[in-house]
Amino acid sequence: MRGNITRRGKSSWRIKFDLGTDPVTGKRLTQVATVRGTKKEAEAELNRRLHQVDEGTFVERSVATVAEYCRHWISTIAPAKASAKTLERYGEIVEQHIIPRLGATALQKLDGTKIDEFYQHLRTAGRRDGKGGLSPQTVQHIHRLLSQIMSSAVKARKLRISPMAGVQTTPKVRAEEIQVLDDNELASLLRHLKGRSIYMPVMVAASTGMRRGEVLALRWKDIDLDRGSLQVSQVVEETKAGLAIKEPKTDRSRRTIALPARLVVELRRHRKELAEHRLKLGQGKDDKDLAFPTWDGRIRTPRPFSKEFAREAAVAGVPHVTFHGLRHTHITHLLRSGVPVHVVSARAGHANPSVTLNIYAHMLPGQQEGAAAVVDIALRSALEE
Repeated sequence: MRGNITRRGKSSWRIKFDLGTDPVTGKRLTQVATVRGTKKEAEAELNRRLHQVDEGTFVERSVATVAEYCRHWISTIAPAKASAKTLERYGEIVEQHIIPRLGATALQKLDGTKIDEFYQHLRTAGRRDGKGGLSPQTVQHIHRLLSQIMSSAVKARKLRISPMAGVQTTPKVRAEEIQVLDDNELASLLRHLKGRSIYMPVMVAASTGMRRGEVLALRWKDIDLDRGSLQVSQVVEETKAGLAIKEPKTDRSRRTIALPARLVVELRRHRKELAEHRLKLGQGKDDKDLAFPTWDGRIRTPRPFSKEFAREAAVAGVPHVTFHGLRHTHITHLLRSGVPVHVVSARAGHANPSVTLNIYAHMLPGQQEGAAAVVDIALRSALEE
């Protein structure tokens, strides 16, 4: 046996067992614990822990708190997986919601009951201004982040199993209602924006389904007007530290998009007007090569741009749509027009066609009726024979 038992009192025993060697220092590692009960019970506990060591599931007892591991995850683990913007949001959730309620709890004592109580607090009194609970969507975001952190703690052998397995009130939300413009609404919006600085970014988003950060980071060298296509090769990201240009998040996001002929015409006109504008201002060649810069050649800041779009959309009579709604409009139009889902998925930069269907399947009316009609034809043929 790679351990021993020593009596500590009338019904108390000290068990000491071997954990192997430290891979860095090469020193022998041991663990000591106190067991109350009979010697037979102490032997059983020692055997149980040795079995866990052999299986690689042993977790050393620790007094580390939830707050300590959350901050370790934010500073050490998350930066390798998340963008600066996402990391900023993770930090806000941890510091504003998780740590104030769960931070002082020992990590190894966190369980489903405590988390259920935490979620109940979020739903009823989670707002920082004291005016009630958080939305189901926000609670779900917190749940997903906490799940990631606890899974990480299991991988780091700080926990044997994730306490999330014991949660009975997992947050659920309804599918977000997708904002889509019909043909007349889109036409009205574009007519209203014609001649305004945001006309071309809106035109591109509506014609390609590109995301806001992709549109604002688009460069002329990414656009091939002769071939009628563009490359999505970078995005703009806005954080508290300012604006940054980064590569698309995934390989699928880095994609080639074919352009409709009318958009090519509009882009040619826009490039000419942009060059004339720079000439009037006495500006030389644009080193940033931006397709849709501000009037003085800077990259557009995403949030003010979205606010400007919202104001203009309201004036145009379509206040219900956001800039991201142009992407929804484009994708929905393609699917309703019968474009194969794998083509639409690639154009949108989704991870796979399943993602596209999960988001947009409910936007395609008449699918059930079509399926029933197909079965009806088969039944008629069978019954008439």
